[in-house]
Amino acid sequence: MPVEKLLKFVKKHKKILPIALIPILILVFFVFPKNKSTVPTSAVENGDVVKLLSVTGKVASESSVNLSFQIAGKLVYLPFKKGDTVSANQTIAALDQRSVQKNVQDELLSYSKQRATFEQTLKDYNASKISDAVSDTIKRTLEKNQYDLEKAVLSLELDALVREQSFLITPISGILTRADISSTGVNAKTTDVFTVTDPNSLVFQIDVDEADIGSVTEGQTVDVTLDAFPNDALSLTVDKIDFVSHTTTSGGNAFTVEARLPENSNYRVGMSGDADVIVDSQRGVLTVPSTSIVDDSFVYVKKGKYFEKRSIDLGLQSDTDVEVLSGLSEGEEIATDSNLVLPGMVLK
Repeated sequence: MPVEKLLKFVKKHKKILPIALIPILILVFFVFPKNKSTVPTSAVENGDVVKLLSVTGKVASESSVNLSFQIAGKLVYLPFKKGDTVSANQTIAALDQRSVQKNVQDELLSYSKQRATFEQTLKDYNASKISDAVSDTIKRTLEKNQYDLEKAVLSLELDALVREQSFLITPISGILTRADISSTGVNAKTTDVFTVTDPNSLVFQIDVDEADIGSVTEGQTVDVTLDAFPNDALSLTVDKIDFVSHTTTSGGNAFTVEARLPENSNYRVGMSGDADVIVDSQRGVLTVPSTSIVDDSFVYVKKGKYFEKRSIDLGLQSDTDVEVLSGLSEGEEIATDSNLVLPGMVLK
């Protein structure tokens, strides 16, 4: 059988067969290089080149206030709880006023007494016709009374301010998003916080590194996708760029950039998302893939079975595409992946 004869031949010549195959393999490798059809190509065409700055960010409120009592005291009025809607100029909490009012009355009496003492001392000084030594003593007494009077007036004004600060009044309408105290009858501390957030003033905030902030300007388009709503892409506009930088958690300098969100009851402060700021774009220009560029400014142009290495002038570059200013014409075919073009495929 033919197979049996072939096996006998291989066994008989097994020592010389590998040596005989080497020239054949070399011939196949050099004379028949890798099939050129494996190099993907595409035609040069008109398109858009969009340069993006990709960052992450969070939803924040442009209008939010933190309210705290200026004095500690017993909480006697708490009409709202966390999550309730409040209106501007509404009282959201109040302290017991009885002790405050008593202190104010005491200060009024003290003020009246100080005033009477001061005016009498002033009258005695003006009417005196005595020696300079006694006069100096009266001056010092007068100055002390003046100081005591100013101290009494200041104390009165502070107590009046304390009485006013015993009420927490929200200056904006919104949602009570934080309430450190949930019931009356307990002592409120100056560190207890009540926060009101306006849900109609939500913005998406991103931190832009100082190395990139020069390319960001107000009015640019920023495409945002919130993690909570991955299928809802938002096209927003850069509304504000901070004038002063801040230090990031990694120790770098960054500027906060804001884009106003549309009104939507589903959005919440603190939601995270991804943002692409369109920092530059060219529409309707000749483009080639970024992967087609070799040696910074060359491409491989298809010429029959081979490729021509050609120099081109580049314009705007994005992560995926490059604008061609000159050196190529629409319709010419180029290798889309320059790494796949072997030396034997290039025209000399």
